[in-house]
Amino acid sequence: MNARDAQPFDAIVEARRLLRRGGTAALATLSADAPLTTLVAVASDFDGAPLMLLSTLSVHTRNLIADPRSSLLISTAAQRGDPLNQPRLTVLGKATPTPTGRARYLARHPKARLYASFADFQLYRLDVEGVHFNGGFARAAPMTPSQLLSDVAGADGLIAAEADLLKRINAWPGLATLGAPANPSWRAFALDPDGFDLRRGGAVTRANFLAPAKHPDEWFERARGLVDARAADRPA
Repeated sequence: MNARDAQPFDAIVEARRLLRRGGTAALATLSADAPLTTLVAVASDFDGAPLMLLSTLSVHTRNLIADPRSSLLISTAAQRGDPLNQPRLTVLGKATPTPTGRARYLARHPKARLYASFADFQLYRLDVEGVHFNGGFARAAPMTPSQLLSDVAGADGLIAAEADLLKRINAWPGLATLGAPANPSWRAFALDPDGFDLRRGGAVTRANFLAPAKHPDEWFERARGLVDARAADRPA
């Protein structure tokens, strides 16, 4: 039995982690002749719904303007072994322009700042209406959008306080141990009621809470406790 098999499998936890960590995805749109699949960069909105910065010069964007029905396939990075034994997640719904989420997208993809202000680029959000998750061999699991996405009802204060909370948690001692005990360069770049996302160079990881926290003070205490617990596990 390998280490992966020894771990308890929780489909919802794994699907949520993949949704938040995925940086690229295969976007399927509908054209007049046949479905079109292209590669796009993705980020996650506060509830986890995918965000995409798309150009109107692209065929897939013109397809979405004509018919917003679409899907995204998000998979793990290439690894050794059978690729079909790796987790993958497909979300289906309608992708339409959104006036919010730009800061979160650019936090996930900083290099997009080079072209994000171009007149032909606009942020799109895929409102998830269906989910298909496969965690690997014999690990396909039915799931609903409400199970996949974070509940952000009543979290307006948390959303408004994101920048301040990220600054505070990034300044908290021991944050680096969440990703790699020997490397102090992990930085939190996005948060939500269920946890927060961190980056070190091109690598992205996820810190999950055991229960949601929707109030800014509650969120910080939960995040600080998670950081402190990991720091306590770090070898002296």
